[in-house]
Amino acid sequence: MADENPIERMTPGQILADASVAEFIKAMGLSIADAQKALDLNSLAQVGEYVEPRPGLGGKSLLQLGLSPPFYHYQHADLTVSMQLTMKVGEASAFGIGAKLDFGFGQGGPQAPANAREAQITLRSLPASVTVDGTKTDAAGADLEAAAEGLAQALRSPTGKFERAYVVAQHTRAQFKLDPDNARNPIKTDTGVAFYAGGEASFGVIRIVETPTAGASEAFVLASGKTATVGSQANALLYARAVVTQINALGGFRARLVRDPPGSTLPAGGGTLGLALFDSGSSALKPAATEELRLLARALRDSGSVVDVIGFTDRVASQAYNTQLGQDRADAVANYLRANGVPPAQIRRTETRGEDRWVGATDEVANQQFRRAEVLLADSDDLLIVVDSAGTQLQATPTPDRTGGSASGNGFIIVRHFTAQAVDATAVKVGASETSVAVSGAAVNSGGSTFAADTPEAYAFNLARDVNAGSATHGVRATRQGGVVSFVNASDVVLINLVTLSANDIALSADGGASITRALAGIAAGPTASGDRPKVSVAVGLAVDYRSSRQFEQSVNGNSSISARIVAVPAPVEFLEEIKTYLTPASGSTPTPTPTPTP
Repeated sequence: MADENPIERMTPGQILADASVAEFIKAMGLSIADAQKALDLNSLAQVGEYVEPRPGLGGKSLLQLGLSPPFYHYQHADLTVSMQLTMKVGEASAFGIGAKLDFGFGQGGPQAPANAREAQITLRSLPASVTVDGTKTDAAGADLEAAAEGLAQALRSPTGKFERAYVVAQHTRAQFKLDPDNARNPIKTDTGVAFYAGGEASFGVIRIVETPTAGASEAFVLASGKTATVGSQANALLYARAVVTQINALGGFRARLVRDPPGSTLPAGGGTLGLALFDSGSSALKPAATEELRLLARALRDSGSVVDVIGFTDRVASQAYNTQLGQDRADAVANYLRANGVPPAQIRRTETRGEDRWVGATDEVANQQFRRAEVLLADSDDLLIVVDSAGTQLQATPTPDRTGGSASGNGFIIVRHFTAQAVDATAVKVGASETSVAVSGAAVNSGGSTFAADTPEAYAFNLARDVNAGSATHGVRATRQGGVVSFVNASDVVLINLVTLSANDIALSADGGASITRALAGIAAGPTASGDRPKVSVAVGLAVDYRSSRQFEQSVNGNSSISARIVAVPAPVEFLEEIKTYLTPASGSTPTPTPTPTP
């Protein structure tokens, strides 16, 4: 009998219906089950080796020495099915399996292949040094944190021996107060003091929401004799760029569209008030970032504006590593804003985007513009131009004036003026002993740091140096970021975690105020007993692919995949207890069990 529905007359929907998606999913699920069974059988097959008495171990078995066979368990599996019509004739199917090992530090922290080895350096005081394969590196810096960052940079590849070298500071607040206690510069925060320039300053933010109509223009009046007249452009972004250009051409002001760096393919974005750029693999603020964020922090503190802080990374390293690194960068910027007196309530949230924004960009490219954290005005998607004085102050009310909360139109939405306020604190009293440490604005030229006299950086550098010089007496240690000095207990340490993928021997030693708190070794799963170590977890990723196709004159190809993850777990307690009971001699002899593997 003739076919009532020949394939050549079938519609695409009929073909897809004929190709059972359920069969695809069933085959993939069975693949996972088979893989789990194989893992269980493999673990059980090792039991005989663990319970066998060994002459070289005094007749004891590996199990009696505390070792146990590893077991593995699937945490989750993601199934993906796609269907595609083709014009091929034939029939085919395929099945494949592959594996990848990862490890992670802390809560989703840095990740590397599981054959990596970890070491840890604890830095307690200066001077200190670390020697790797006979090459000695001194820890140099104005404080312990700066010295640790320098060491990490020297030990990290490509110049160092380690693929990962990252710093974790352990801080507890120390007692301190200003002298006199009513001093206005520096300001006192919960964790330290923040110096700011003693001269007059002004800060403004221009919102751009639209370009004038064709042939029209708009005047931005910043001060007497300082008016930027800007004609219409093709769109709001081009208009914002034209406003920036015209204001900078006036002289006396510095204007910038913060997320629109010249010559970059970085997407221009709305709401950005400030940013910090970071070195690869680091969340330490750079001097340029502290300088930019200092005036922004002062304006935020005075205006009460609410902001969000978002952290980003480039696409080098794993996504999990970059997610955590982005969060660390956002936290570093938020902490710096708070250290400059921004109330915690004005920082609505810190958030990480990791590498997600740059998906589509070339992988494994160490792009400086991608390694950033941004301060965004809460609930704003408008293009924001930041303007500050460079010899000329903004007038009391620059125009167009939108500071009253107008929801529409281009113009100034934030304007702040700061009168001249010289540093009037004479000392900081630190520790329970209230040891007085003098405030000095003397010029600095020390250890690669050069700051002009009476600048915020000079005041902060001198104060941090002098506090640290007396740490053994008053029990307080200081750290400096730009013009901010934070005070912590002198017993607080800084950790440098190192990771190498090399199987070669690496000789690692430390001297002075540094010590090796973990030597290079294989990485163990689960929490560690040492409070100095971050948590380390081991994971095995197993990818199972099942492909099938049904092909006629018209054909359908089905492609599916599973991304599955298993983790190492301890052997069940009941299982080990039963084995130990079996090993316990009943009448002075030790039986040697030879268990038969079962699923």
